[in-house]
Amino acid sequence: MSWDVIVLNFGGKPPEDLEELPEDQNADPLGSAEEVRHLISHALPGVDWSDPTWGIYTGDEFSFEFNTGKEDPIESLMVHVRGNGHPIPSLLKFANPNKWSLIDCSTSELIDPHNPSDEGWQGFQAVRDKVAKIYGDESATSEDAQ
Repeated sequence: MSWDVIVLNFGGKPPEDLEELPEDQNADPLGSAEEVRHLISHALPGVDWSDPTWGIYTGDEFSFEFNTGKEDPIESLMVHVRGNGHPIPSLLKFANPNKWSLIDCSTSELIDPHNPSDEGWQGFQAVRDKVAKIYGDESATSEDAQ
């Protein structure tokens, strides 16, 4: 189970409301696959790109799985966040310098790079912990970070 975040490139000018985004307006590509991996690794040293379409980063009590897909250039990518801790600063660490936008899949809202809300992350953790408790999987919260 993961909290999912989509990374898109609106050139630093994301729409104020995703619902009002015209259907014919697409985000720009993030870059070539090699460039995207480089930019992420520059901001977050230690990303394991053994599988170039699926990077893994271990932070402080959380982990990211970067699902870049096989397309080149990369149009968007999905970040699967697991564990506990505070992952939003690390998400912003690679997104902000590249003027990439982050969309919280649980709230369907952009994460404001200047005033980020952790509502989606907190909500995800609450649901995950409740499900783990109901099904007796106490290890779900600690194993998710590995």
